[in-house]
Amino acid sequence: MVRRTRRTLMTKKSAAQKAWMTRRTMAVWERVHAAEAASKSALASYCKKHGWHVAFFEGKTGAPRTGIIDAVVFRIARGKPDRLDLRLVQLKGGHAGASGAEIKRLKKAVTDLSVDWLIAAYDGKVLHLISDLDD
Repeated sequence: MVRRTRRTLMTKKSAAQKAWMTRRTMAVWERVHAAEAASKSALASYCKKHGWHVAFFEGKTGAPRTGIIDAVVFRIARGKPDRLDLRLVQLKGGHAGASGAEIKRLKKAVTDLSVDWLIAAYDGKVLHLISDLDD
């Protein structure tokens, strides 16, 4: 009878355990959104400094859209005022890294559009840009 009582106590979550799980989950959620906001800010700052404009793809609530393309950066082409330079951007933040599969997927997405691609990874200090262009 003692074992049954212990087993029952161990399988049921107490209010304190539920609160701990909520706090832990919220802390992760807050860190993820803080990293996302920091990476967006870093990309926007980079674009402003280098003469690009940026548009982020977000849902109605401000949450990022699912898919490979998170933003578009664009500018009037240098020396060609009637042409627009576009780059589709996959944005990474925090400890998220760019995998080979994501790069392949991004390249496939831009093939039909004949635009360039860019992966912007922000590690909390430096914005790292990965592209097939030397610009």
